[in-house]
Amino acid sequence: MKHSFPFRMMIIGFCFLAGCATAQKNSNDTDTIRIGGDAALTEVIAPVAETFEEENPSLRLITLQSKPGTELAALQNDSLDAVVSTVSLERLLKRAAETGPAPAGALFREVPIGSNQTVVFLNDIKIKKLTKKQLKAIFTGKITNWKKVGGPNRRIVVVWSPAADAENELFIREILQRERVVANYVPVANAEEMRKIVLETPGAIGIGPDALVSYGVRVPGSPKIASSVVLITKGEPAPKVQKLLDLIKDVAFLP
Repeated sequence: MKHSFPFRMMIIGFCFLAGCATAQKNSNDTDTIRIGGDAALTEVIAPVAETFEEENPSLRLITLQSKPGTELAALQNDSLDAVVSTVSLERLLKRAAETGPAPAGALFREVPIGSNQTVVFLNDIKIKKLTKKQLKAIFTGKITNWKKVGGPNRRIVVVWSPAADAENELFIREILQRERVVANYVPVANAEEMRKIVLETPGAIGIGPDALVSYGVRVPGSPKIASSVVLITKGEPAPKVQKLLDLIKDVAFLP
């Protein structure tokens, strides 16, 4: 039996709406946790991400490297569910005040969740140890050849991630004694890219979290550069964030 054109269009429309309803239902089956931060994302979140999603199949963990100074504003407007940082809440509030109206500190909660160890990455330079004085001279451009520090006659290539603001701030304060990093560094977007470029570039040197130490990267002995890592939320952690927090504490054996 043949159906009229309006009847066929009604059936197609019904099927389309049913399909949309199913798609909408499926998209709502998985909730997301948006975590912003700095190098602490690699140090603390990345190691537990797979386990967290396996234990919580209805939750998807999304990490976003935050632009320095915007972390608390993103929390306040609910663009992020939490921030992990090597910078304290007090320092983040001061930083936010430098770029605009600072959010009220009473809005936020800060929980210690671990520590970040900054290490030096080398490409193919066989040097067992770099002193604080040598690192300062290398990263400020006063030494430009590895021969000056016991290595081969090769140009030093400094790889630097401007976005790794918190880690950089500590390294500049503790090692460079607040002097500027050499101007002609190779810029990278984040710590993961830093490791990749160091691996690919003869004579390269960079800094990053020790969680990124992997086969092929040389890590010489160097002064210890460590900082605590905190998780910050707007108000008390939401239940889904609390699940992540509990896993981090369990893995790190935190109270």
